[in-house]
Amino acid sequence: MDKPKKEPIALHRRQDNKLCLNCGFPNRPSDTRCMYCSTSLVNDQGIISWIRQTYYILRWRWQLKNKRDSLERNHSKKLIQFLGFFMVGVILSLAGAYFFYASLEENSFSNALIAVLLLLYGFFTFKSLFSSK
Repeated sequence: MDKPKKEPIALHRRQDNKLCLNCGFPNRPSDTRCMYCSTSLVNDQGIISWIRQTYYILRWRWQLKNKRDSLERNHSKKLIQFLGFFMVGVILSLAGAYFFYASLEENSFSNALIAVLLLLYGFFTFKSLFSSK
């Protein structure tokens, strides 16, 4: 026999919460205002309240659609950002290595300080790039 699919259960096994049409926050059934955004939760009768609720529902759907679209496009943006930071780290590290080599050749203390600074910047760029967040 097939096992029935389990449905998600809300806290305290109650699913009678009212969702705010403005922000989507779950509220108690006895609340008249949203606890998060203070929007009225009372279902008024009339054309104006119907227009307002329809507007909130359409806006919520539009925001949800935009979030889904941004999640799909987010991978290419993250890859470009990763490659950009990686190149900055490589350039800083190579410049630091060049100045360090030049400071050893010329016995220049100022080149050594610049080299240490650039190497540290390159190190911290790589560290922030590869560290878990």
